[in-house]
Amino acid sequence: MSPRILDALPKFTRRTLCATGLLAFAITSHAADYPTRPIELIVPWAVGGGSDAVARAFADVAGRNLPQPIIVVNRPGASGSIGHTEGANAKPDGYKLTLVTPEVSLAYLQGIGKTQWQDFNYVARINADPIALVVKADAPWTTLEQFLAHVKSQPGKTTVSNSGVGATYHLAAIALEKKANIEFNNVPYIGAGPAVIGLLGGQVDATFATTGEVGVHVQGGKLKMLAVMSDKRLKDFDQVPTFKERNIDLQLGTWRALAAPKGTPPEVMATLRKVVDKAAQDPGYRDFFKRQYLGLVNEDGDKFRVTLERENAFYVDTVGKLALGK
Repeated sequence: MSPRILDALPKFTRRTLCATGLLAFAITSHAADYPTRPIELIVPWAVGGGSDAVARAFADVAGRNLPQPIIVVNRPGASGSIGHTEGANAKPDGYKLTLVTPEVSLAYLQGIGKTQWQDFNYVARINADPIALVVKADAPWTTLEQFLAHVKSQPGKTTVSNSGVGATYHLAAIALEKKANIEFNNVPYIGAGPAVIGLLGGQVDATFATTGEVGVHVQGGKLKMLAVMSDKRLKDFDQVPTFKERNIDLQLGTWRALAAPKGTPPEVMATLRKVVDKAAQDPGYRDFFKRQYLGLVNEDGDKFRVTLERENAFYVDTVGKLALGK
């Protein structure tokens, strides 16, 4: 803007424009040296779940490729909307990032939170896993059919834990109820980690989770998977059938993506993108995902936005059909 035009504006307007310009200049200037202090990574879920595990693994390897560490901060509650909201509203300077999960769309569509997936700039999707139905190893059901028959015989009595009201795992439970014409007693926890602990402790009869939360327990003989909501059987659990094989067409999963607030400088986003690329090639990082039965993904943020648009349309339709939040 030229000095002549600027002088013609009201004093308040001139001050506002100058302040805004100075802020933009300050953020851009600092972006060139990014990062000069520790970076905070918000996880919208409790310690012990798949999101927490992914975040800490990434923070560990990323810290070795940056001059400053990444510190994981758990902000669970309200189906992820507490953490998502804090992350979206943070100063767009790259020092507060968020590990975004599908609940950023699900919570908003159910009226639980006000933050939407469009409120972030996405660096990359770094993980994706299908959802499985899991029971204790000593449970009386060895097949999906046996479990569903038991649930149908006593509607509303079989307790099934999930990671929170309106969260992805809760959606999986409700979708199965509709498909199989059954009724669970859905028990919400403050994250997938606590939900799985509830199953291990005998507080509930079953849970919906991904292999990232239950894989080690399944292989260790404490839990067993009855079926998985994927298009094909999983490599590490090839004895477990898909729901589709059992004539229940359900394919649902979760993902984790590294994101920054809208308005974050391109230089910062580019730096973070390089860190994700380096992490994806790190042998220790890759081995961790393999040992924890987590799906390792490295999908560029711009490409991932296309996936998000398509997925959001699916959630709009699904949430409406299942009457969630009503």
